[in-house]
Amino acid sequence: MVIRSPMPGTVISIKVAVGDSVKAGDVLLILESMKIKNEIAAPQDGEVKEIFAGEGKYVKRREPLVAIEG
Repeated sequence: MVIRSPMPGTVISIKVAVGDSVKAGDVLLILESMKIKNEIAAPQDGEVKEIFAGEGKYVKRREPLVAIEG
């Protein structure tokens, strides 16, 4: 499953690494949009397989952020 950005903004903090196990609701990264910090959480349990965005990167709406398998 690929988690996509719900809005345009800047990735200010990544809270996981490839290979990490996550549970539904765990925060994957913090996305700042219009000066509001939004926590992007895992929608399901699984393992982080890929991180597409880097800290400081501007992302568009629907751009891939993190891939979780599980």
